Amino acid sequence: MTLRTRITLAAALAVAIAIVLAAFAAYTATASTLRGQIDNALRNQARRALLRLSPQGGPFGGPQAGDFGDAGGFFQLVDAQGRTLNLPSGRQPLPVPASSVAVARSGSGSQLTTVSTGGVDLRVLAVSIQPGLALQVAEPLTQVDAALADLRQQLILIGLAGIALAALSGAIVGTRGIRPVTVLAASVDHVARTGDLAHRIPVSGDDEPARLARRFNEMLEGLEQARHAQDQLVADASHELRTPLTALRANVELLASGAELDPEDRRRLTEDLTVQLDGVGALVGDLVLLARGQRALAQPVPVQLDEVADDAVARARAWWPDATIQITTQPSNVIGDSDALGRAVGNLIDNGVKHGGGNVEVDVAGGVVRVRDHGPGISDADDGQVFARFWRGPEARSRPGSGLGLAIVQQVAVAHGGTVTIEHPSDGGARFVLQIPPAPPPAPSGEAVATSLISGLPRDQHSTNAPTDATS
Repeated sequence: MTLRTRITLAAALAVAIAIVLAAFAAYTATASTLRGQIDNALRNQARRALLRLSPQGGPFGGPQAGDFGDAGGFFQLVDAQGRTLNLPSGRQPLPVPASSVAVARSGSGSQLTTVSTGGVDLRVLAVSIQPGLALQVAEPLTQVDAALADLRQQLILIGLAGIALAALSGAIVGTRGIRPVTVLAASVDHVARTGDLAHRIPVSGDDEPARLARRFNEMLEGLEQARHAQDQLVADASHELRTPLTALRANVELLASGAELDPEDRRRLTEDLTVQLDGVGALVGDLVLLARGQRALAQPVPVQLDEVADDAVARARAWWPDATIQITTQPSNVIGDSDALGRAVGNLIDNGVKHGGGNVEVDVAGGVVRVRDHGPGISDADDGQVFARFWRGPEARSRPGSGLGLAIVQQVAVAHGGTVTIEHPSDGGARFVLQIPPAPPPAPSGEAVATSLISGLPRDQHSTNAPTDATS
């Protein structure tokens, strides 16, 4: 069953229930009103009939006008045994229900009852005259029943028309209402058949289908970025690994060939293999890190950025023992991934050592890491390319490196909601500025709040134990 069909049936069912309840209420109220009018008429007839009672005890009873069952009322006297008294000859007596006998026996009160006789429904009122005697007044319900039958027929016709109209309206509303869902389903089918992750659903409004379409577009965007990162990883790996792997293969084949090599050449060849393997390992690690894309951090935690920078400087000093690396820090709290931030700071330091003459200054304060070198610097025209993958300046292409370090720094900065920029000091060199949003200050504890409140009071209100001067 389609969603449109379910909406149509639900609308029709809801309207049908409402119509049935409304029709039942209208029918019940009308029936009660009509029967109430009959009951009032019977009471008036009873009062008039009691005035007509013959003191001589002659014949009494029968219809007021017309035969029994016509529009005219009908009345008779009954005793405590349920027998009719002094009824004119030829007249059909009223049925005597048990309620009328009870009224005759009690000698007081009245009772209304509906009875059937000869295929006609009668409304009967029994009124006590004296102990052992009661007056019965009756009126046929023929007109009331006919009116109620007409009302039932009209309500049924109106109900059926309302249900049909509700079903038609439900179908129209269902068609319009599920149109965004239909578009979404068609888009999902298109993406599933073609693999087109660049496809987007047009969105308007802010209802549930619109929010669902936005989330679907966001999911497609994430998948597209993931695919692009995967394709980029394959392209970068095939491009950048080809040269070092070729060199590795040549050196390994040389060693495996059994050629005569003097010990010094063999040692240098082995050292070259080690360096090449380390370089390939670092390149693979950088490629894998970049392949993750600029995604948000999964579980960020509080990080002391100054301590992260201290560790990065310590590692750089061990790796570059001939370099001069100075660091100045102030306590700096951020939210993020300490490993990723450590790698970003380390890459900036490595970049400064490689291309800045080996003299690097690191400054950390307020969520900002500044790494300054004293090399030839970067031209203004190259500022936009420095953070591109595999980009290397003309003067740096002869030095070791893959050109991925600064791209990783930018990716880490974006993942932390920060930025990385380049500054050009007036005295030469380059300054890279990595800015991470600082962590919000911690909420004050209850003890701190109490201490703050107490310290704000006048001294004579909170220094109750201060020593007093005993001299005058």
